[in-house]
Amino acid sequence: MKVLIVTAHPQQDSFTQALAHSFARGVEASGHMAEIANLYEEGFNPIVSVQELQGWQQGNISPEIRAEQERIRSCNGLVLSYQVWWSTPPAILTGWLQRVLTQGFAFQHVGARTEGQLKLRAQMLVNIGSRQRQDVDLATLYLEPMLGVLRYCGMDILPTQANWGVYPQADRTALETYIEQAFENGKRFFA
Repeated sequence: MKVLIVTAHPQQDSFTQALAHSFARGVEASGHMAEIANLYEEGFNPIVSVQELQGWQQGNISPEIRAEQERIRSCNGLVLSYQVWWSTPPAILTGWLQRVLTQGFAFQHVGARTEGQLKLRAQMLVNIGSRQRQDVDLATLYLEPMLGVLRYCGMDILPTQANWGVYPQADRTALETYIEQAFENGKRFFA
């Protein structure tokens, strides 16, 4: 089985990238395959143009987006590895979701209902600079919109690895623990 791990951090030596690679090693240690799609390194354009939007209305998908959809089709799982910036995922990841998870591919309108078309296992590896607080449900605020997209598209979602307190001066022991957790989550992904 194979998982596509989509990363969204501009720095190759970032903690986000390290988590994705650790997760991939875990997947491979369990006898499966992992592909990392580094959106920044690949130069993915997250902007939906007017022409693209009009094309969607006529059922036309650009070759660039078809290639991304084929990447997903070739997999049994999808993992999103990103950091929260200003309470949201990076724009490049949001744009990837908006451009790639199109009607007819990721979901379909059936009568008055919408049915997800992507029967994949999914998980998120999310780095959050703040610490979890008791007075505000930050997990719902930061994670639920992305989980909602995955659910809408029909994916079977595994628990999110939310890494709290990830910032430049963060405790190294905690960060190492998160890297180990990503490896273990990778090993269990297809279990």
